[in-house]
Amino acid sequence: MDAILGHTALLDLLGRSVERPAPGYLFYGPDGVGKRLVARWFSAKLLGVNAEQLPAHPDFISLNRGEGEKNIKVEAVRDLVARMHLTSGLGGRKIALIEDADAMNEQGMNALLKGVEEPEGQATFIFVTEQPDRLPATLRSRLVSIAFTPVPAADIKKWSGADEEIVEASRGCPGIVNRILADVDGWQRVRRQAESLLNCFVAESDGRQIGEIERVAKGFQSAEDPARAWQAFLTECERQAPAILGPHPERFARFGEAIVRARLAAGGPLSPALALEWGVVGPYHGGDVPTFLHPTYL
Repeated sequence: MDAILGHTALLDLLGRSVERPAPGYLFYGPDGVGKRLVARWFSAKLLGVNAEQLPAHPDFISLNRGEGEKNIKVEAVRDLVARMHLTSGLGGRKIALIEDADAMNEQGMNALLKGVEEPEGQATFIFVTEQPDRLPATLRSRLVSIAFTPVPAADIKKWSGADEEIVEASRGCPGIVNRILADVDGWQRVRRQAESLLNCFVAESDGRQIGEIERVAKGFQSAEDPARAWQAFLTECERQAPAILGPHPERFARFGEAIVRARLAAGGPLSPALALEWGVVGPYHGGDVPTFLHPTYL
C-alpha cells in the first residue's frame, strides 16, 4: 500500500478512536490529498489487520463507481446495506467504505442514511468525497466530518523528488504528483489547454470563447474518467489564472468565479462547460440567460 504523506494529526485522532469508533465518518478534501489511503488505513485499524489484507476480509465492504461509470448504482448501495445487516463473519466489527460518495443518487443516499442511523452491531460507515455538499444535510449531520487539507509543498518535494513546477501543480496533493509523473506528456497537454482557454478569455470575442469551451468539453467526452479529466484541467486553470487573468481584474473576477463553479460541477448532473459559459454570457444578460446558466443552478 502507498505510504501516507502528511495528515499526522488526523492519523493520531483516528488512531485514538479505534476502541470506540463512531457509527459513521465523512472524509473530505481535494482529489489526491490522501483521504482514500487514510480511509483504508483506518478501516484496517478497526478490523485489526494490515491494509493489504482488506480486500479479502469478510467484514470489509468497499463501494465505488465502476470503471467508466458516472454514478454509483442504487442496486450496489442496497446490496452493501443488506450485507452490513448480516452477522459479522469473524464475530467483530463490520466496515463499509463508500468512495466517491457524492456519486450516489438520492435513493442510494437515503438507503445508506437508514444504515447510519440504525447500525447493526459494531458497524462503521466511512464516506469519502471531494464534494461533501453533494451529500444531503440529513446524512452529513450523522457523520463525524474529517477535513483533509493540502500537504506542505516542502514535504511533497522531499517525498517525490519532483521538480518545483510539478510540486506547484499538485497544490498539496501527493496523488496528483503521482498522476503527473506517470503521464508527463498528458499533463503538458492539460497545461497548454488551460493556457489556451485563459488567453482566449483575455483577448477573444464572446463567440470565440464559447467555441473554445465547447472544443475543450468535446475532448473530455471520450476521456476514461471525464469528471477527473475536468478536475485536472480546471485545477490547472486555477493555477494559471492569476498570471494570465490577473492584469485584467474584471475578467479575472468573472472567469475566476466561472472556473470555481465549473470545478464544483464536475461529476455532477450539469456539464462544467455550462458554468464556464456562464462566465462568458451570465454577467451581461440578466434575465435573458437560460435558466440552467443562472448562478443558483451552478
